[in-house]
Amino acid sequence: MHVEQILQSGNYNWSMVKPTKATKEQDSTIALNRRARLALEGWEAGRALNMVFPRLAVIGCGAVASERHLPALSDLGWRPRVLVDSCVERASALAQRYKVGRVVQHVSDLEQEGVEAALVATNAAAHASVALPLLNRGVHVFVEKPLATSIGDARAMVNAAASAPAAVLAVGHMRRFLFVNRWVKMLIERGALGAVESFDVREGECFHRRQASDNPRASVGIGQFSPAFWDRRMSGGGVLLETGSHTLDTLVWWLGRGAEKVVGYRDDSLGGVESDAILELEFPGGAAGSVELSRTRTLRNTAILTGSQCRIEVALHRNEIIGISPDDRLAKELDGHNGAAMPDESLYDDMYRRELDDWLGAIRGTSVPFVDGASVAPGIDVIDQCYRMRPPLRPRRTESASTAAKGGGLKGCTVLVTGASGFIGGRLTERLAIEEGAHVRAAVRTFQNAARVSRFSEDRVEVRRFDMTGEAGKDAIGDLVKGCDAVFHLAHDADSPGANAEGARSIGAACRSAGVRRLVFVSSMSVYEPLPDAPLTEASASGRHHRNSKFAAEREITRMIREEGLQATVMQPTIVYGPFSRWWTDQPVEALIDGTLILPAPGDGICNAVYVDDVVSALILAARRDAAQGETLLISGPGHPTWRDFFGGYARALGRDDALRVMARDEIERRIAQGAGSPKLLALKRLLTQPPLRRVLHFVYGRLGDSVKANAKRFYKQGFAPLLGDTEGTAEFLPPIRRLDLYAAKCAVRIDKARQILGYEPEFDLERGMDATARYVRWAYGHRLQGKLPTV
Repeated sequence: MHVEQILQSGNYNWSMVKPTKATKEQDSTIALNRRARLALEGWEAGRALNMVFPRLAVIGCGAVASERHLPALSDLGWRPRVLVDSCVERASALAQRYKVGRVVQHVSDLEQEGVEAALVATNAAAHASVALPLLNRGVHVFVEKPLATSIGDARAMVNAAASAPAAVLAVGHMRRFLFVNRWVKMLIERGALGAVESFDVREGECFHRRQASDNPRASVGIGQFSPAFWDRRMSGGGVLLETGSHTLDTLVWWLGRGAEKVVGYRDDSLGGVESDAILELEFPGGAAGSVELSRTRTLRNTAILTGSQCRIEVALHRNEIIGISPDDRLAKELDGHNGAAMPDESLYDDMYRRELDDWLGAIRGTSVPFVDGASVAPGIDVIDQCYRMRPPLRPRRTESASTAAKGGGLKGCTVLVTGASGFIGGRLTERLAIEEGAHVRAAVRTFQNAARVSRFSEDRVEVRRFDMTGEAGKDAIGDLVKGCDAVFHLAHDADSPGANAEGARSIGAACRSAGVRRLVFVSSMSVYEPLPDAPLTEASASGRHHRNSKFAAEREITRMIREEGLQATVMQPTIVYGPFSRWWTDQPVEALIDGTLILPAPGDGICNAVYVDDVVSALILAARRDAAQGETLLISGPGHPTWRDFFGGYARALGRDDALRVMARDEIERRIAQGAGSPKLLALKRLLTQPPLRRVLHFVYGRLGDSVKANAKRFYKQGFAPLLGDTEGTAEFLPPIRRLDLYAAKCAVRIDKARQILGYEPEFDLERGMDATARYVRWAYGHRLQGKLPTV
C-alpha cells in the first residue's frame, strides 16, 4: 500500500509511525525493511500533508503547552492552525518555533478561524468557561487536567459533549495510558487481587528541591513557575486539585463504581492553596483507605492495594511494581507484556503523545476516547466533597514560640519579606501573618518554591516574584517596598557576593525613598569565619571577606546606615535549625537515614545552634524596637552545645545513635581528596536504590573479576557497596572540607547585646528545639524508615 493510500484509508496510528533514532541514522543506500520504510514515509507524508488533521487551536501557551503538548503534537505531525493566549508575545514565540500561522488573544476570536478541535491548557479555573462554548458549537475538545474545578462544571461539560454527538471530549490524565496502571486495572478486573479491601496512597514532591534533568526520558514533571498555579482564584485549588486529580483519577478508575464517599479530609490551607492534604475514602465495593498528598515533602509516591488474595505496591510515575505477594501474578500478560517485563515508557514524554493520538483517533471515529469526561467526573466529585468539608490540617511540623515578640506589634502593618520561600523567610512569613496580624508581601525568586507561603489568602500574604539581580530587579524593588512599614531582607545569592551587594544597595535605597520605618537585614555569623577559639561578639574581627557571600551585602547596608541615615538593623544568626532547614536539618537527617554521618574527632567543637522560631522572634523585635536602629546584632540560642550533641539529637530522634561517629581530620581530608563520601552524592545514591537500576548493578557487580572488585572496593565502602548488597561496606557521609574548621572551633557566641537592645531571650534550648524538630522529622521522613521511627 502506498503512502497516499494509507492517508486516504485512515488506517494508521501516528504514534506508531514516528521513525526511531536508528531509522533516521541509517544510510539511505541501505535498504530498509518494508515496515520501517512505510513508517518513515508515513511520518514524512503526515507532516507534509497537515490538512489531513483537524484544524486545531491550542488555547493557553503556558508551560504544559509549550513543554509537553506542542512537542507531542509535532511528533504526531499535527500542526495547530492557531495559538490563543492573553500574552501575545509568548504565543508568538511559540508560533514561530512550531511554525503556526496564526496567533489570537481571545477565545472569542476563534469563531473566524474555522477550527474543528481545541486543546485547552489554560489555568484550571477557566477550563469550563473556555470549553463549554466550544463543545456547544460541536468543536472537539481536549482539556488538560483537571477537567474542571467543581463537579457542577464537570457535569456541564460532559452533558455538552453528549448533547453534541459530533464533539469528542477527552481529558489529559496521561497516567491511565502508562502500562503499569492498565496492568493493575486488568488484575483487578480479572479478580487476581481478590476483593480489594484497602488502599494506601502517598504522593508528594518537594518542589524547591526538584532538579532539572538532561535525560529526555527522566520521570521529571514541569516546574510550577506560573503565578496562576499559586493563586486560588485561577488554580481552583492546591495539591489536592493539581496532583490529586491525577492520583484520585487513577484510584477511582481502578476501584470506582460511582458514589465514592469521602469520610474525612484535612489540609493546611489558610485561605490560599493547600500544600499538604490527607483524605479518607470509601468505595461502594468495600475498599477503604487514605490518600496523602504533599508539595513540601517527597513521599514514597506509590499506591498499595490490599486484596483478599494479593497485596501489591505500584509506583505512581513509572512502570514498576515495588512489591507483590504472591508474586505469581507478575506473569499475567497485557498487550504482550507482563508485570516482570514492562515496556520502556516515559510518563512525561510518551504519555502526552499517546493521549493526544488517542483523542485524534476518537475524532476520526476509529475509537472512543480512552479518558473521556464522563469517566473523569467521579474523581472531580471526590475532590469537590473534600473541599466542602475542609477543616484545617493541624501543622505538626512546627511549634510557635511563646516569646516577647509574640503579641501583634505589627498588626495592620504592611511588611515585605524578600527570600520568603526560604527556610527562615518562610517561617517569618507564617508568624507575621498568623501571630502579628501583618499584611505580608512575600517576595520569591521563583514561584516553584512558593508552596508554604501560598497557603495564605491574598489579603494576608501577597506572593510576588522578585529577582534582585539585573535592571528588572532594580525596577521591581521600588514597587515592592512602596507602602511598607517594615522590610525584612533575606534574599540571597550564594554564588554571587556582587549580586548580594547590589541587591542590598538597591533595597536600601528603595527603603529610604519610600520612608520605610525599619529595614531588617539578615546576614550571618559566617562573616566572622574562620571563627576564633574565643568568645565571639559583634566587636570581633570579621573573617575572609572575599570568600563570604554575605559580607559584601552586610558592608553595603552598614555603609548606608552610617553615611546615608538608612533606618536599618543588621542581624547575624548563627547555626539555624528546625523544620525545613535544608543545611542544618534535612541534610544531616537524610545522611543519618541513608548511612553514617562523620564528624572530625573528637566532635567537641562548639555548635552555636539556634532554633528557627528564636531567630524569627529576634527579627520581629528588631523591626519594632527603636533602640535597634543602626545596630548589628548576633542571634544565637541559650547554650553552647557541641557538634556531637547537635547531630546526636537527630540521631536519637531517628533511633540511630550508632549512625553518628567521629573520624580523625587527616583521614577525612584524605577521603575527601579521593572524592568519596560527599553529601552531594545523596541524590545519586537514592537513584541507585531504585529497584530497576539496583537489579542491573547487582547483575554487573556479581560478574566483575576479583581484581576489578579489589580496585573498586574503596568506592564501594564510601556508600555504594551497601546499596549494591555488599555487607562489608557502610555508607559514610563526610563533612564538606569548608566546614572542618567550623566543626573544630571552640567559639561561644555571646548574645548580650541582643538581650540588652531587643529584650531578646531565646526560648528553645537544644532539647526543646530538637523535640520540636523531631515532630517535623517524623512528618517529613517517616515514610523513609517505614515505621521504624521511635515515638516522639
